[in-house]
Amino acid sequence: MKSQALLITGLNTIELAEVEIPSPQGREVLIETAFSGISPGTELRGLAGRQAGCPGFPCIPGYSMTGVVVEAGPKAGMQPGQRVFCNGTTRASVQLMWGGHCRHAVRDESSVFALPDEVSLQDASIAKLAAIARRGVSVGEAGPGECVAVIGLGPIGQLSARLHALTGARVCGVDLDSRRVERLNEAGVEAIQPGSGTLAEDLERIFPDGIDVVVDATGSPAVLEQSLLLARIKEWEDASPGPRLVVQGSYPATLTLPYEEAFRREVSILFPRDQTSLELEQVLQFMAEGKPKVADLVEEVAAPGDCQAVYDRLRDQDRGLLTAVFKWS
Repeated sequence: MKSQALLITGLNTIELAEVEIPSPQGREVLIETAFSGISPGTELRGLAGRQAGCPGFPCIPGYSMTGVVVEAGPKAGMQPGQRVFCNGTTRASVQLMWGGHCRHAVRDESSVFALPDEVSLQDASIAKLAAIARRGVSVGEAGPGECVAVIGLGPIGQLSARLHALTGARVCGVDLDSRRVERLNEAGVEAIQPGSGTLAEDLERIFPDGIDVVVDATGSPAVLEQSLLLARIKEWEDASPGPRLVVQGSYPATLTLPYEEAFRREVSILFPRDQTSLELEQVLQFMAEGKPKVADLVEEVAAPGDCQAVYDRLRDQDRGLLTAVFKWS
């Protein structure tokens, strides 16, 4: 069938164009998209031609969409009318950089998730980002009473801080952007801007006994090195597990970190790998229960035809959005 999708056609160039989406086969379902959410770090890297595994241009970006099943393959159990979340279409007439920003998607029902009635299609369109952040919480294993610092309050950092707060840990987020700090404070989680001293000095006033889990969601190698230095230093006779550095940003292919400082802290450096179905199911349930707050993270609901202007705003450091979603129907 003829449909529409956002196509990256060249470096930092994206447009709404016509594509073909095939009919569902076997256990596949055809979904009419309601909203597709932007993952700024990954998608801006894809637009700039720096995303690993980029299939070349033109291609359909995006990996977080919601909609309604409109047709089911002969072996599918899902029925038309079901509200769902998925990562995007798996088949189309053009190449896919995940295939989330499209008006229709065809996908095997095993990777399509029914939405709880309490969760809106718009809120669920950024569930993928929440699930990525939740994966970081899972591997970092922060517990009640532990101290967690989240550095960088873009959408992943915002969600990481909010999800860590649900564990009973004490959480503080940090960002240079006062708007992002205010946004997290308004969500009920402490956040600060760095002061005139070092970041370590700023956080020592909040966490005088040290930080157990540091989440770096900045994507900046220079900041990542500073983030490692925030982790508490263990006493030599302390046999308990050391602090953890959870690397949640998108970084270049090669990173360097100070060995001696990592050694002194006996720090575990963790690289959460995207998310599993478990994290996605967890965040959808959290959303159904009204926690964490997510609606405030979507700062623009845009028409697909305005895609170039939306991505340009996301790239603009002064006018930058936390994230945006496209409304398809």
